[in-house]
Amino acid sequence: MKISTFLAVFGLLGIVFGLPFFAVPELTGPLYGVPENPHTVMQARYFGATLFAVGVIHWLSRNIRDDAAICALLKGGLFGNAGGLAISAWAAMTGMQNQLAWSSVGIYGLLIAGALYFLASPERRT
Repeated sequence: MKISTFLAVFGLLGIVFGLPFFAVPELTGPLYGVPENPHTVMQARYFGATLFAVGVIHWLSRNIRDDAAICALLKGGLFGNAGGLAISAWAAMTGMQNQLAWSSVGIYGLLIAGALYFLASPERRT
């Protein structure tokens, strides 16, 4: 896989998942077993807006060729995705979210693996 493809996929995932959490959190939260109340709806909107923004940043960066900029995107995504993976796994294991949370763990894990793959070798980032 080329780095431009990875950044495009990362971007699309952020946009596709972020937009519904921002626009219709009343529908997305219950899918994950999150009870609907004004506070969780507000937090879902924050989450969605952030996820959407990260997605747009990665999508718009997919054609960047500057290695330092690519590494910064990959490292930033690595830390963010590690946090998301840990929170999603905790939420699934403790019952804070339902079994759908494991799909988030898988997505975060794949994005982490992709970032590590490209960070491991400068030749892969060209």
